Order: sequence, then structure tokens, then C-alpha cells
Amino acid sequence: MPFIDKYFIKDNTTYAALGITAYVFDDTKTAQFVSECLVPFREAYIKEEKLVEIVNEFGTTRKQEIEERLPKTADVKAGDFGEILTYYLAREVWHPDVNVCPMKWQLKDKKDAASPYTDVLVFKSDPNGANPNDTMFSFEAKVRATVPSGHYPNKKGYKAGKEQCVFIDAVIDADKDRVSRAAESINYLLTRCKDLGLKVEYKQIYRYAEPFNTVTYQKLFTAVAIIDSAFTSKQLAKLPNDLFATYPNIRVFFVPIAGLQALYENVLAQLPNA
Repeated sequence: MPFIDKYFIKDNTTYAALGITAYVFDDTKTAQFVSECLVPFREAYIKEEKLVEIVNEFGTTRKQEIEERLPKTADVKAGDFGEILTYYLAREVWHPDVNVCPMKWQLKDKKDAASPYTDVLVFKSDPNGANPNDTMFSFEAKVRATVPSGHYPNKKGYKAGKEQCVFIDAVIDADKDRVSRAAESINYLLTRCKDLGLKVEYKQIYRYAEPFNTVTYQKLFTAVAIIDSAFTSKQLAKLPNDLFATYPNIRVFFVPIAGLQALYENVLAQLPNA
């Protein structure tokens, strides 16, 4: 059941000149969002059916099993929140026609490590077989509850000499997905599906494994900058004029959220009871 669209207001005019589409969080609905997102966010870590099965088989509690799967370190908490939020925006707002939506956080073997490779991959697949209109959607989500200060340390290439900026980080990493990392992500997902015996998911994702596919498919790469709205002007001031021209194949979404850190900490704290 879609839940997330009513909490974000699309703004395709304010930042249009910059090439950015914003999805502004409605902070008048924060409490409702936290309450309604708990089950979907918990499902990203462990499905209800699997949770019930484990509790019944091992005599543990729901809370214990959920807590065992949640990150404890601050960076991973923020990263997981941003990725899972991006996942639901992708499948319910940006591309509601996707029908293959792997939850990478269920496949992690270390809860306090970031999910490897591309942050979010979802797919639109023809159920009747491989079709050239099938599409892979790749998302790189960067979360910043504060504004980094100073320049990138010891960097070469595009970042050299530039001030740290969430848009730079998101766009450059999205371009890495475009060049190679999305393909590496698919291979990773296939391996994890085999390790965990996920035969249905394996077959769905295998269609996108190169060089094994015999029918081409489309690809769309997106950078998602999720920041505390209090720092919008400061982040935009760090945005280089040539960023999007340098990386023209990347779509850019901006998700400003008031009180971002308090929000994701609140969600993670309540997840064990979901």
C-alpha cells in the first residue's frame, strides 16, 4: 500500500534553472510520517513473514530480532534512512510502474556497514519476458543533516579545489553507477540471492545481468540529495556552475527535510516496535 506520496510536495520550478527537481517534506505531518513509515522501513530490513517464522522457530521476540538487524553507528543510520526513503520515493512517487524492487538492506551481512555498491536499484520488467522497454532505475542517495565545511581533502579530478557539497557527492557517485557500479550491483544481488536461496528474486534480477541478457534494456541514473532544509541556501551556494554540464547524464532530485537528524533518529529508535 503506497504511503509516502502525501508527505512530499513536488517543486519543479524553484530550482529549475539549476536543473534540479525538489520534493519538499511537509513538516506539518512529521508525527504522522513517523507513525506510518515504521512498518515499511522495518520491512526493508526483514519481511513480516520471515520475522514471524524466526520468532516461532527460535523462541525469540519480534523486538529482539528487529534490533539485531538495525545499524548502531551514526553514519550508517543516516545512510540507511536516506537509502530506504529513496527506495520508497522511487517505487511509489518517481516510478510507480516498477515491479522488481530488491531490498538490499535485507541482504547485508554486517548491519553497521553500508549496503555495498549502488544505493537503490529498481526495475520495470515486462512480465511476459524480456522487452527493450524494460528499465533499470539507479539512485545514489546522499544524506546531510549538517553542512560540511572546507574543501575536499587530497582530491584529484573534478573535486579538486572545490568546497564540499552534497550535490557534488551525489552526482559524482551516480555517474560511477552509470559507468560501472550498477552492473557490479546486479552481480552482487545475484550472488546474495543464491546465497540466501531467493530463487524468484534471482530470476527477476538475472534479466539485467550483462553479458547474459539477449534483449537490451533502458537505464536511468539519478542523484538524490537529502538535506536538512535549514541548510538549503548554504548547500546551493556550494554548487559549482559546471557540475551538471560535466555530468549531463545524471538526473538530480533534491529532498529538503526540516529537522532531518531528529527525524531519522526518531524513526530508527521506534523501528524495533514495528
